[in-house]
Amino acid sequence: MAFDLDATMRRASAALAKMDYLACESLCVEALAVTRQARQWAQYARVLLPLQEARRHRRMIAAEGTLRLGSASLAGAPADWLDDLAPGCIVLTRPHTAEEAHALVQVSRQRQLFVEVLWADSAVGDDTWQLRSFEGPKVHLACGAPPRDWRDRFVHSDPGGQSYAPHPVSPALRPADWFIDATEALGQAALANVRQPPDTVACLEALEECLHVFADHEIIHQRLGDLARNLARRVS
Repeated sequence: MAFDLDATMRRASAALAKMDYLACESLCVEALAVTRQARQWAQYARVLLPLQEARRHRRMIAAEGTLRLGSASLAGAPADWLDDLAPGCIVLTRPHTAEEAHALVQVSRQRQLFVEVLWADSAVGDDTWQLRSFEGPKVHLACGAPPRDWRDRFVHSDPGGQSYAPHPVSPALRPADWFIDATEALGQAALANVRQPPDTVACLEALEECLHVFADHEIIHQRLGDLARNLARRVS
């Protein structure tokens, strides 16, 4: 059966309106692959808009849930942690590995959970954490570790149930803010490594690879949309 882009996008829009963000994302990812394969760049750019919106909400829901910044004291397999975590965000640290970060993402997706994952190739007590990608292109950066009171335990973003001490320098900063800032920095590092000529299909493919580093990165989606619209103008 031929793929019906208009019908798929109507379903995606309906899912977005119902706040079924994971269904919207899944439909958009399918449509994005089809439009890329067909080199339908105007339609590709159209698909990116609800995809970006669904992923923005997915990240917001995770960031308003449970946070875990460091995993040294976590035991068991990644799937065992989801009862305490979902929805939420987690930074895995040593002794946990990139493979375990990848496994946690996979099982979260299979269970349709709002969980965001980063991996720091560092001991939880280090003052500087080495963030590394565990999917897509190899990217890494050093960033200041979160306050010690926030590390290696479950904390909650809900102001009414705040379970962490204020940031020692910026009291308004939450653990979720640290996590989101770290994801933005890692995505920017991925973008900085894109070397393909601008406004080419090769550049678009490289930008798509950057989304594997962190799928919710706003600027990567925006860059993809701009590039697709430029490609559409060139072939019109």
